[in-house]
Amino acid sequence: MNKEKVIKILQENNASVKKQFGQNFLLDENVLNNIVKSSGIDSNTFVVEIGPGLGFLTEYLSKNANNVLCYEIDTEMVNVIKSKNFHNVDIIEGDFLKANIDEDFKKYSKDLDIVVVANLPYYITTPILLKILEETKMVSKMVVMMQKEVALRLCGRPSTKDYNALSVLIQYFTNPKLLFNVKPSSFYPEPGVDSSVIEIAYKENIDNKAINLDYFLKFNRNIFSQRRKTLMNNLQKAYKYDKQLMLDILSKNNLSHMIRSEALSVDEIVNLANDFYQTFESK
Repeated sequence: MNKEKVIKILQENNASVKKQFGQNFLLDENVLNNIVKSSGIDSNTFVVEIGPGLGFLTEYLSKNANNVLCYEIDTEMVNVIKSKNFHNVDIIEGDFLKANIDEDFKKYSKDLDIVVVANLPYYITTPILLKILEETKMVSKMVVMMQKEVALRLCGRPSTKDYNALSVLIQYFTNPKLLFNVKPSSFYPEPGVDSSVIEIAYKENIDNKAINLDYFLKFNRNIFSQRRKTLMNNLQKAYKYDKQLMLDILSKNNLSHMIRSEALSVDEIVNLANDFYQTFESK
């Protein structure tokens, strides 16, 4: 597939590239093959694709999976995919972020293993990932393309510039792994950034669990609210708790009052959130 063929497909279907939907169509057949191969899907897999666009990846998925469910917001792209008459592809037209995905998955998945495989729209990558993590327990893993910078954050390690609240959230629920990078020349139109394909595999068991998940999720966001501030500064800004009791909790966890949040491991943040919850909220 090349740029000229894509332009021809668009013209034949009276379709156009829409920047507001972050459309960058993946053309490179080697990359398409690598995505499908990396996903490990087979005839016993139900695949969810978000933002299929012109259906280039959809075609590969259709040949390897039992069934594919696509979410596409652009009516023109929906019509293009429907015109290809895939035998095992269902399309839901609309905004994925507004969908009841748990209900959709139960309706279409036939109780098969569910894997998300997609070239995600870059402008809403994080909201898509958060929606899947927070609204369904039916997905076993995701193999998705995104902006390289975001992929590095998801896989970020403590005390690095890539590590933040999103890193902690993703790594609490899953084991993210960067698989390979993709150059802008693999797309039409070419994005202004490099891309990466990442595997996000759900943990079978979370060894160190948050006592109260909602509290942990908010606590995690709060301690990273001002990156240049210390953990204690962020805690004091977010909570009206007794300062000495907060310092005591840090000391109990062998943490300096001058430590910054990005120096903490996921387990350390879970432990802190649990101690704060038990001390201040579970009365």
